[in-house]
Amino acid sequence: MSPKTFDIADLSENLADLLSDIQNHVEVTLTHQGVPLAKVLPLTQPEPTVTKADLNDALKPRVAGFWQGKVKIADDFDETPEEVIAAFYGDE
Repeated sequence: MSPKTFDIADLSENLADLLSDIQNHVEVTLTHQGVPLAKVLPLTQPEPTVTKADLNDALKPRVAGFWQGKVKIADDFDETPEEVIAAFYGDE
């Protein structure tokens, strides 16, 4: 469809037409006394990033111990270095 123009002074009278055009992906220019103020462009539909297979996988029940033996956690993982603790208390 070709672009349309709406003057903001008449917007209350033409709001239904404006919204209809926007829903139908028509490019709309808003003007005031003939001077363009804004352009309303149709949004493009984003490509889906999640497939049905992804959703099906996400909804499967989790299996306890699935990562056992596959992930190594360092022995000092829970230890916080003294300089980090000092920084939290402003004792640098």
